[in-house]
Amino acid sequence: MLAIVVDEEGNCWIPALMIDEHHQGQGYGRQAMVKLIEHMRNEGCTRLMIGHRPGNRIAGLLYDSLGFQKVSEELCDGEVVRCLELNYK
Repeated sequence: MLAIVVDEEGNCWIPALMIDEHHQGQGYGRQAMVKLIEHMRNEGCTRLMIGHRPGNRIAGLLYDSLGFQKVSEELCDGEVVRCLELNYK
């Protein structure tokens, strides 16, 4: 399941990207994110935003490895917010 929302500043948010629990840990999340990043870049998105629960270490490591940077140390709605700049090709 995937959802994308564009905010008033033009940031593209991924409010949800979910892999069925029976298929987690098999690389599908990484593959989906890589394809999503490329798709959003091709669609003209310049900033891709995502949040995750602070205790979700695996999500944090995945997003770090894909180049997402923490926006701040403060939580937004209980989540760590990360941003990936896509304004390069």
